Amino acid sequence: MGLVAALFLVIAVLDSYFIINETERAVLKRFQEIVRTDIQPGIHFKVPFIDQVVRVDGRAMAYELPVQSYLTSERKLVDVSSFVIWRVQDVQRYVTVIGGGAANNSDRMRDIAQQRLNVRVAERLRNEVAQRTVQEVVAGRKEVIADTADPQSITPQVGDGSSDVPPPPVISAEEAGELAPAEDAREQLMVNVLAEIKRDVLEDFGIDVVDIRVKQVDWPDEVRDRVFARMSAERARDAARHRSEGREGAEKIRAAAERERTVLLADAYRQAELIRGDGDAEAAAIYASMYNRNQEFFRFHRSLQAYRETFNSRQDVLVLEPDGDFFRYLKSAGGN
Repeated sequence: MGLVAALFLVIAVLDSYFIINETERAVLKRFQEIVRTDIQPGIHFKVPFIDQVVRVDGRAMAYELPVQSYLTSERKLVDVSSFVIWRVQDVQRYVTVIGGGAANNSDRMRDIAQQRLNVRVAERLRNEVAQRTVQEVVAGRKEVIADTADPQSITPQVGDGSSDVPPPPVISAEEAGELAPAEDAREQLMVNVLAEIKRDVLEDFGIDVVDIRVKQVDWPDEVRDRVFARMSAERARDAARHRSEGREGAEKIRAAAERERTVLLADAYRQAELIRGDGDAEAAAIYASMYNRNQEFFRFHRSLQAYRETFNSRQDVLVLEPDGDFFRYLKSAGGN
């Protein structure tokens, strides 16, 4: 009997105090009623077997939300991946609302809290995305370039099962340079969601949401291949247009060069003919002057030139009359 009493006394002593770590927040419950809240780190005492310590993790925790599909203001379906950073701010309200009486396990309460946060964050994200275009959600710009997709494209409607989503509008480097700096619509989306969630969950659950971030915005798997194929076709059309413009420019350059070449050749030929004509005229004038000065000498000189050009090869054969005028200066020194 004494051994049982001693054992009971040891257990009572061990259960009369508890230790709170620096990373923990805790409340003390007595008959399911919270009698002490937000207990600071250190050693504390309690009533054995009656008081119950509920511990929660006081550190900031981050977790990813399941990927959700939302409709934009253009009724285009996008998959949004996001994460939330949160911590327990009001430990009494957190344990009261999330703990739910017997569910005082810290991990279990954390899972319940994150499930409830999922619902609220998803709802706020859905509302914010529905007020923005794909361009604003993805790129963060409020300026929207007209979508050049096929006007017959099928955009998803609620409940109709459509999945063909046209690709987002593309801004070229030249167009991007012309756009004035705009407010980051994607950042504003996250700021709005954080402000609403922060106010609501602190009041309802005692949770302080530190930050909400959108990690990635993508097309649903069932339409991604079609979107990429359409984007590839758009790029192919742009490439073909640039090649066509390049060929057109090259043809213009070639035509201009050919025209300039023709003009230069024609001008050079004209100048050459003028010079040649002037030379021929001057030569004719010289010949005429020489002929008038000594006609016999001129005829003799021309005959010598004819002999030189005629008898320049041993293979040449001439069929002429010996008494012809061609051999006049060969037969007689006087040319008679």
